[in-house]
Amino acid sequence: MSERRGVTRHPVADIDDEALDGWIRARLQLLGVDLSVLPVDDASAPVDQRRIFESARRFLRGTLPALADFDLDEQQVVPLTVPGSGGWAAFYDPYAPRSGEDA
Repeated sequence: MSERRGVTRHPVADIDDEALDGWIRARLQLLGVDLSVLPVDDASAPVDQRRIFESARRFLRGTLPALADFDLDEQQVVPLTVPGSGGWAAFYDPYAPRSGEDA
């Protein structure tokens, strides 16, 4: 485990496949996804449980650590479109008649 900004987190890479599969199965069940309707391992099927778990493990081990390590530079200025007389406000008037509507 490591401490970052006061939050304790477990590195996903250190979790074995069986424990990670249990977490994935629980999360999918909470979302209402029933994996039992899929074959366990069938190369001729469009999708099976083995491929779903492999894909989810790859995502969790690859993407989540990268997102967790991302630091936002607070001094970097994000470009913003300021509404006014020009810009997008000149093209969008919520009260203007749409094409095909009577004025």
